[in-house]
Amino acid sequence: MRIEQLIYIIEINQTGSISLAAEKLHVSQPNISQAIVSLEEELGVKLFVRSRTGATPTEDGKLIISKAIEIMNKVEELRETAGFQFNQLSGSLSIASVPSLCLSVLPPTLAVFKDKHTDVDLIMMELNYPQIIQEVLSGQVDLGLIAVARNYQSPNTQLISEHLMDCRIMAYVGKKSPLAHRKSITIEELLQEPLLISSDYLMNIFKKHGEPNILFKLGNSEAAKRIIAEGIAIGFYTETGMRYDPYLETGSIVAIEVTGVDFGVSFRTLRLKSRHLSLPCKEFTKELKTIIAAM
Repeated sequence: MRIEQLIYIIEINQTGSISLAAEKLHVSQPNISQAIVSLEEELGVKLFVRSRTGATPTEDGKLIISKAIEIMNKVEELRETAGFQFNQLSGSLSIASVPSLCLSVLPPTLAVFKDKHTDVDLIMMELNYPQIIQEVLSGQVDLGLIAVARNYQSPNTQLISEHLMDCRIMAYVGKKSPLAHRKSITIEELLQEPLLISSDYLMNIFKKHGEPNILFKLGNSEAAKRIIAEGIAIGFYTETGMRYDPYLETGSIVAIEVTGVDFGVSFRTLRLKSRHLSLPCKEFTKELKTIIAAM
């Protein structure tokens, strides 16, 4: 049994295809096929059922693949531990995050992390929740940072989610709005106003209380905040996401608490269960939690 054989069966299981696994691993398809046949003969079990549509693991194959994942995770830990003892932390780390964290806690976290670990190659992407799920599941990113309901349950057994912090969502109005002097507003009152909503999560909350008057559907953009500042519509953002926002700091828009409803989100990490938690990922998550705790 060889390490590369374990890598092959893990990749075939993830891609569902020997040809796709060969392409991703930059190995010829005949070489992978022969390696799998040799491993099946050595173990005395059939690992995959092959067909025109791809390769599906057998019940024995699923057990072997789960053990192979455990072994490869341990191998990677050994390599990283050895390297970390004698060298500066290195490698790569790819992160996909919702916009609100990109505008608040991520910049200082990235600055501290890069200052400590200059040899780590960082890739940062700003995506929405469905895109982050897809990127994590496909293995394209190491770590996802999401904003979800407080009672969130991971939608896929292949994913692991860890809580970072809870945060209120506030209503934001222009400084000349008749509502600008208010400290709080009910969701029933908001239903009477023109709204700017960008997420299905918020839409579902409003629809439990009535039919919202949606004037625009815009994301976390300068155009959206300009519309709020002009008093055209009311927008909604997390307190964390608006912490350093120039519109709020200059008083162009004003935050109002929404009462009578659980109007908040949880920020969480998201990663692939079968993927080894690398040292760069561990160190970055630690720095992120430190920044959050200091807020």
